[in-house]
Amino acid sequence: MAEFTAADLAVEDQYKLMSGAIIPRPIALTVTLGPDGPNAAPFSFFNCIGVSPPMFMIACSPKSGPKSGGSTGELKDTVANLRHHPEMVVHIVDFELRNRMNACALDYDSNVNEMEIAGFNTAPSKLVKPPRITDCRVALESRLIDIHEMGTLPYYVIFGEVVHFHMDDALVNDRLHVDPEALDALGRMAGNGGYTKITDKFTMPFLHPPGSAPPEETIAKAREIAKSDR
Repeated sequence: MAEFTAADLAVEDQYKLMSGAIIPRPIALTVTLGPDGPNAAPFSFFNCIGVSPPMFMIACSPKSGPKSGGSTGELKDTVANLRHHPEMVVHIVDFELRNRMNACALDYDSNVNEMEIAGFNTAPSKLVKPPRITDCRVALESRLIDIHEMGTLPYYVIFGEVVHFHMDDALVNDRLHVDPEALDALGRMAGNGGYTKITDKFTMPFLHPPGSAPPEETIAKAREIAKSDR
């Protein structure tokens, strides 16, 4: 098995291992509002944190990014805009929107409206000021909780709270379960231009309700099931 001590690796090599091993990653197409108008940018260092309230995190580097092994020190527009106005709308990107999402990924000047370049349609949000993209079937109106500056590059870790959900009717049932196959969300992989989509879905047995220790017979069943992976 190959082994690497992180402190011995160049920044770009750390990035290769992290982005190549932690996959697939969901993509947050994030709309913010700055002094020059709205901005839209996709981020794949993104995931949910928890509920009560519903929370998520997005992490981004400065504009030069980790692949170059250095930093210009210039903030990405998303971070700068959130410091100006602490609200955002996070959209989940599906396969049909892959090219329009990709058009938003360039480091445009702050006065450029990426949504206009990509041909996205927008509408006013209900509880926050940044607009939402109506072409996206999931839009999460959100307020900023905090921004943490971490590492030597550094990275900016954005913590947000969802205050209003927009979900396409075809995605959600009466019990608020989201159909992952209907959503057809993109996932980020490693390398330049590496993405994936959901092609296989399977289920595994639910062995015991959370919150209490399983009985001996359930532990024995878990041992037996685990053998099938060996």
